[in-house]
Amino acid sequence: MVSTFTPNIQWEEPARGDDVGIWDTPVNNNGTLIDLVTGAINTISLNNSPVVLAAAQFQSRNITFNSTLTGSVAITFPTSFTKSYQIRNICTGSSAFVVTLGTTAAGGKVVCCPPGESVDVVNNGTDLYFHNLERVGSYWDYAGSSVPAWVSGCTVPPYLNCNGGTFSATTYPQLATILGSTTLPDSRGRARFALDAGVGRISSAVSGVAGNTIFAGGGDQSLQTHSHGITDPGHLHSYNQQNNANAGAGANAFSIGSSGANTNTAVTGITINNSSQGGTAQNMPPAYIGGLTLIRSA
Repeated sequence: MVSTFTPNIQWEEPARGDDVGIWDTPVNNNGTLIDLVTGAINTISLNNSPVVLAAAQFQSRNITFNSTLTGSVAITFPTSFTKSYQIRNICTGSSAFVVTLGTTAAGGKVVCCPPGESVDVVNNGTDLYFHNLERVGSYWDYAGSSVPAWVSGCTVPPYLNCNGGTFSATTYPQLATILGSTTLPDSRGRARFALDAGVGRISSAVSGVAGNTIFAGGGDQSLQTHSHGITDPGHLHSYNQQNNANAGAGANAFSIGSSGANTNTAVTGITINNSSQGGTAQNMPPAYIGGLTLIRSA
């Protein structure tokens, strides 16, 4: 009779009558295996060469990659040993270099390790995929100016840039369900507000943004149309003008004559002078430009 092995972590199951007098061999081997898969930390130094994991490495619970990357590195897991891992990438080097995790299976999906972080990754015998990233549809405010290389390097990128582009509902079915379409929100140069939900705090009539419509855009950094009114003896006069620049030391002048009519030519009467001495008018609160907004996609 011959021992059998479990399909996931190859735990040995001796057949009845086997290992008489040497029962400690499979028992101790199994004890070592369970110790590895539940608690072992294996550290692997990387440079630019691919790594095929040895048994003691792929059996470990935690795999830590360190040293300085001088190029991107592919890490290969076996198809016959399936489990979840805690992966820690503390390699230094260019952020353009990525540590890619995959199997030897044809068409298997790969993921890349985020630098300086620990993530949960699962090997199902064909694909490597992330476990316990943020919920699909949640936003990630990223302080960089381009999508990180570790995101783009995944077979199915787990985040997409909110730039108003489109995506595949076949690749990202849950995201398409949440958004109600295959068009990404456009966060470029815009602040983000919660849905108004009918309370009337953000309305298109006042703000130019339809607050009850998800992903509706609008607003304008320019100083918008506004009104000035004055009263002279016996008459009420109003002046209304769009002033988007109001730049320099020049004056936007208008005059109100004794006839009570609004006019742009000087006449005897009252003169109001709108002038700007401080340069271009600003219509924005104190702010800073933070980087990109991405959305969890898979």
